[in-house]
Amino acid sequence: MGITSRIDRITMVEDRRSILPAPKSVKVELSGRCNYRCGYCALATRAKQPQKDMDPVFFRRIAIEMRDAGVEELGLFYIGESFINPTLLVDCISYAKMIAGFPYVFLTTNGSLATYERVRACMEAGLDSLKFSINAATPEQFETIMGVKGSLFERALDNLQDAWKVRQRGGYKCGLYASSIMYDG
Repeated sequence: MGITSRIDRITMVEDRRSILPAPKSVKVELSGRCNYRCGYCALATRAKQPQKDMDPVFFRRIAIEMRDAGVEELGLFYIGESFINPTLLVDCISYAKMIAGFPYVFLTTNGSLATYERVRACMEAGLDSLKFSINAATPEQFETIMGVKGSLFERALDNLQDAWKVRQRGGYKCGLYASSIMYDG
């Protein structure tokens, strides 16, 4: 099923009961922390910047509750960068797939911390989809928009290429995607 069909299936509301069923897809913010300072991101609007990551015991409890309620797809990201705590990320992917039984676990990353070994561990744990959100066309534009050094732009692109190598070498079925936004001033 293509991404457009999946989005349409998730966003269409046809049920008019007073108590609605659980959504088919949910995102969980494992870490609100991020190594970028994007000008467009809601993280900058938070009065207090996150200092801690999600408690693994809490994650396990809500993962089971969500799956029991009928959630089928679990995104392990929201505003923060999940690769900032790679141990927690891999543990949550593994738990979501092997224990809670989610058929589809996905992740979006800014890419700068998604190293070869970290991506390999995520795919090995059962990650179904990994999207790199690059959001710039040049290192200079990247510095202006993301508020960090342009060298992280090149690192994110290198990590995207390495993710493809991980998938090919390991024979993983994880989908790989990249998105960008064209800024014209």
